[in-house]
Amino acid sequence: MRLRRDELLTALAVALLLMVLNGLMIVKYDDLLTVVSEDYGKLLSYNFHVSGFDPNTYSILSDWGMKYDVLRHPLLPYLMFPLSQLNAWLTALTGVNCAIYLSAALSVVTGFLTAVCLFRILNRLVALSSIDSALLTWLFFSMAYILVTFFVPDHFGLSLLLILLSVYLVGRAWQRGSVLRTWQTAALFVLTAGVTLTNGAKVFAAEWVARGRSFFRWRFFLLAVLLPSVVIVGAGLIEERVYVYPKQQAERAYYEAHKAEMIAKARKNHQRYKNAPWVIHKGEPLGKGSLLRWTDVSTSRWETLRENVFGESVILHEYHVLDDVLTSYRPVLLAYESGVCYAVEAVVVVFFLVGIVCGWRQRLLWMVLLGIVPDVLMHLVLGFAINEVYIMAAHWLYVVPVAAGFVFVRCRGYGLWAVRLLTAALTVWLFVHNLSLLVQWMQQPIVSTSFWYE
Repeated sequence: MRLRRDELLTALAVALLLMVLNGLMIVKYDDLLTVVSEDYGKLLSYNFHVSGFDPNTYSILSDWGMKYDVLRHPLLPYLMFPLSQLNAWLTALTGVNCAIYLSAALSVVTGFLTAVCLFRILNRLVALSSIDSALLTWLFFSMAYILVTFFVPDHFGLSLLLILLSVYLVGRAWQRGSVLRTWQTAALFVLTAGVTLTNGAKVFAAEWVARGRSFFRWRFFLLAVLLPSVVIVGAGLIEERVYVYPKQQAERAYYEAHKAEMIAKARKNHQRYKNAPWVIHKGEPLGKGSLLRWTDVSTSRWETLRENVFGESVILHEYHVLDDVLTSYRPVLLAYESGVCYAVEAVVVVFFLVGIVCGWRQRLLWMVLLGIVPDVLMHLVLGFAINEVYIMAAHWLYVVPVAAGFVFVRCRGYGLWAVRLLTAALTVWLFVHNLSLLVQWMQQPIVSTSFWYE
């Protein structure tokens, strides 16, 4: 992928910022998480609490295994295997667990490539100038949980890169009056869904918009949609049977062998943890089944939209910065102290909505909008992870700069310059606000939650 000068400069600026943030993250956790320990997983669970992100990348790079939910991330462990082997070699060579360094390097690289993909979508598909494409790319990376995504050891940065790569490749092919080959669509889906299962729907959404009715022609639908879906879901089920099921059986056998002791312990923990954050911050589920218990029908959707979806995702709250609702007493719905934050949020929302109006007839816009329908259904309708929905920002927030791009397209003369100045001012404010809070957080001491279990 040959980079033009304007793409390179924009992406390098993003990479430099991410290098600084990841450097601060390393300084914060270096003494604690560079140890070689058999209890490394326990060390992580007690000490790593950043909003709700899981430190699975640190864990899997330290000791490779099925550290992710295999049904939702069936290929992710295997994608991490080479880095895990590299860390094993470095650890043997230096006596230091280098997981946090390798995770930081991965974050910077994926952030750089994400910036390139977004810039190309705006520049080549929306047809914006280089300066406007750079402005909207920087606006995107000034948003709170996009910045956070690229210094935490979770899968969201890689997911975002694959989503934008898919949109760019499908959109570029359509722009040239063509479509991707069947095997290319299948490969994109397998890779994207292999990292995060639900994100595979974004590939199909983009292809559906690009192909129209031909998306449902039996040969393409069979080979590019049904067969890859069966393969990726089947892979997850097989992995669960091979890796997860034996552990569940062992736990069940241990429970049966120590039933009285386990029941007594459960009753004791019920009383001990009844006021724990992970209990009081959990909404009312639709039911008690394996999936229904993760739903939430009681948390206000309107307040969630205001405070978390278009709030915390974009603008960090002034207090409880990066606190995890499941391990701290940060309120699920936290109001801003300053009215300026709500004014900025309103500008972002209006920018987004006006962009939808301006790009209503554009296929590219529908490629990204239809792609986030599963996210809306999952988080806002059913309430999956609604209490920490902002950590999912990387899965949907890219629609804002893409939609805003169509505002630039429609404006001319002084109107265009006004939109540019507004975007620049918004970007600068978000960078100053979010980065100042993040730097303060980086300097705060690590708070352990081991007291809950002692």
